[in-house]
Amino acid sequence: MASNFHNMHRDWEDQLPPELEGHIVQQVNNLSVFGKVVELFVPNALHTAARLIGGDSGPHDPAGADGRYSVDDWRRPPAR
Repeated sequence: MASNFHNMHRDWEDQLPPELEGHIVQQVNNLSVFGKVVELFVPNALHTAARLIGGDSGPHDPAGADGRYSVDDWRRPPAR
């Protein structure tokens, strides 16, 4: 039968050293932030690069079907 001291000693040995645990937590936090930044910006950057290289104009193209853009387009009410 193990005493309380033996149980506490076994539990203490099973833990990581505090400095190593701190480094691991910092790395996990850094990777989490980096993943969120990549998730937020990379798809838009790839879409922009594709459009710059010559991809399709997409739905946000202000030019009409004929490729011309009128400055007065924003002043007209939408077609009904």
